[in-house]
Amino acid sequence: EGEEGSGSGGGDGDGDGGNGSAVDDVTPRDLPEVDAVLITDSTLSALGGLPVYYGSDGRRRRRLRRARGGEDVDVDFDDVPPVYGTHPTVKMGQMTLYDHHANVSLDGGNPGYALSDVDALFGGSGPDSSAGFRTLKYSQTLTLTDRGRAYDPSLTGAAASEQGRPALGITGHRAGHVSGGTFWVLRRLADETEVVVAPTYHHARERHLDSASLHKFGAAADVLVTRPGGPGGMLGKLYAPPPVAPGEKAKKAILTSPAVGRDEGEFVETAMAALRRGGNVLCPVDASGRVLELLLVLNGHWERHRLGSAYNLCWVGPMSIPTLEFARAQLEWMSSPLGAQFDSGRGHPYSLRSVTVCSSVAELDAAIEASGGNPTLALASGATLDFGPARDLLVRWGENQDNAVILTNAGRCVPRGEIMAARGKGKVEGEDAKAQAEATAKAEAAATAAEDEAEGGGLANLPGSAVPPSEISPQSAAAQLLLEWCEAKRSGEEMADAVYVDVPVPRRAPLAGAELREFLAEEDRARRERRKEEERRA
Repeated sequence: EGEEGSGSGGGDGDGDGGNGSAVDDVTPRDLPEVDAVLITDSTLSALGGLPVYYGSDGRRRRRLRRARGGEDVDVDFDDVPPVYGTHPTVKMGQMTLYDHHANVSLDGGNPGYALSDVDALFGGSGPDSSAGFRTLKYSQTLTLTDRGRAYDPSLTGAAASEQGRPALGITGHRAGHVSGGTFWVLRRLADETEVVVAPTYHHARERHLDSASLHKFGAAADVLVTRPGGPGGMLGKLYAPPPVAPGEKAKKAILTSPAVGRDEGEFVETAMAALRRGGNVLCPVDASGRVLELLLVLNGHWERHRLGSAYNLCWVGPMSIPTLEFARAQLEWMSSPLGAQFDSGRGHPYSLRSVTVCSSVAELDAAIEASGGNPTLALASGATLDFGPARDLLVRWGENQDNAVILTNAGRCVPRGEIMAARGKGKVEGEDAKAQAEATAKAEAAATAAEDEAEGGGLANLPGSAVPPSEISPQSAAAQLLLEWCEAKRSGEEMADAVYVDVPVPRRAPLAGAELREFLAEEDRARRERRKEEERRA
């Protein structure tokens, strides 16, 4: 998929953009009835909505109560379908959701779910769990009966009749791309009809993962459910030959898909060029997926060329430390050379002796200061550049022309979502014209006040000026940069020396007046609901 390289990558684009906008409350009854939920991998686009759908019992109950106009409800949610995935998907999925929640909530935003929802989803994880995730190994078959239950061949008599007859076999196989990534083979037992569901897979063998086995288990399928590979949008057009008029000679595509080895080389050389001229390099990454491949690539280069004394290599994110611990325990799910390296006593592949792992930008600052201010390559959480350490470093490093930003995953260069886009246009659905005008005027006044404060020194360390709501881009900061790069390539020119993007930066101020009263009322309401929930359970 070519995910390592400046401005290259495979794109799925989930439309959320990680902007922290609230996700509509959903209860299991709002969605179609399902017997099982199959998760393909641990990325945010694959399981980001699960905590909202699953959630904790009390949270689901409150959602349904609000949906019924405040009417108290006593509903049994034991029929929520089980969620199936591999062990790495469970562990790395937790890290992904915790990381997203931390990055967004630290800005004062609403990630759409609470930590209690994540705990409820993963709290009962295991092969025999009755709640939460149920883990499966590659090539392990799960059989569902015609009544939607997991088939248990040990049952006899009435219990066997109650569970129903075997109807569907579900088997997961290696998809590559991320640790524990899975494509699913669904086999209807009545007539052996086979459907393969493979939304994301990688055919090439990489440093930390073997290639997908889709060619082995998906070749004879009756139906293959997948999606086009490679990037989409303007970036995807650069890989396609431009249209020509009849009679004209065919033209070559502006970009060609490089092999994995060449892609890695371009990525490393682009980063090293910036470091050699004294600049810093920012690589926005996900929390626990493709970042594991980048870490091996860069750590290997640092060790081979003994760069540790001249340049810093850092990984910064709120969940980077536990993610690395989980990665060290998952060698059986990774490529065979990594396991062979560990078994032969040559050290653990993820010891990463040249990488400084930081849980915050403050720790990164301390590491840079300890090195004497050496140029730094930072793999920073927050792939959209709209939140997290990646956003903070973009704001800090963006104005220095010696620095560089390398986008390693075009799939996260996405729009900011409908809520942010509507806010940028000054329109909020459902409000009348007067309320909308008042909201717009209030937002523009706040922007002006922020700009005045910046001029007075309160936000003097931020580049640029406050942007009024009407001028906010509907694209994430990463998407804005990628579009500028694509436009330059399409025109056959170098990217402009100065590129202006808008980045959401939280401006914290003490609550007062109506906002304070509303906050206290909401806190009191939440306490009463918790107390009522505890009394109900008692």
